[in-house]
Amino acid sequence: MTELLNVGKRIKRFRISRSMTQKALGMAVGFPQETADVRIAQYESGARTPKRNLLCRMARVLGVSPSALAVPRIKNSEELYCLLRALEDECGIKLLSLVHISEPTR
Repeated sequence: MTELLNVGKRIKRFRISRSMTQKALGMAVGFPQETADVRIAQYESGARTPKRNLLCRMARVLGVSPSALAVPRIKNSEELYCLLRALEDECGIKLLSLVHISEPTR
């Protein structure tokens, strides 16, 4: 599954980019030292899905917004446009040159 649609892969990507171990992240969000790494491994593997309040704590520790970790929910054409732009940036592909979608008016 693409990283954009997988919370666990997003958590792992930001954790690694911050040079944090699973144990360090787990302890920073409040898990006991004995189980901190196991709990984070479960979220990163997709065995468990973090609830919103835990996702917010992880985001704070990782220095990102909670929306950076959450799976995008597309509600309108502007959000679709933003997601397509993010795909271009992350994957290096030019979706907008293949699909004729104009930037939403503001």
